[in-house]
Amino acid sequence: MENRFLENKIVIKYCKDYYRIINEEFSELDYMSDKVIKVYQSFIFSINSRNKNELKKAVDLNTAVARYFDDRDFKTILNNFLSSLKVSKKETNVIAFIAGEIIKEYNKYMEGFTRNIYIPRWI
Repeated sequence: MENRFLENKIVIKYCKDYYRIINEEFSELDYMSDKVIKVYQSFIFSINSRNKNELKKAVDLNTAVARYFDDRDFKTILNNFLSSLKVSKKETNVIAFIAGEIIKEYNKYMEGFTRNIYIPRWI
């Protein structure tokens, strides 16, 4: 018999920003942030905590969603990306597909972010 509560506790242990993300405050007009949180919760609680690849994906998604709420530039990029995202009808797990696309967009953003040197205006 599988105990889902213990599985969820293991996942939350790896996703260290879980409580900060789900308690994030945003405007009621900001429907995209609500959708990102719903995708985040649905994905991390649907994985098998014994599968290392799925657990790594959950940790990566946790990092990406935390960055979404911390970085305004990434938030606008992800909002634009998700509003134009198309999911194929052949896709069996839509939540996992969207989570994977969020992770890919985060990796692409971080690659560009680390290469650019931002010079403050006052220099």
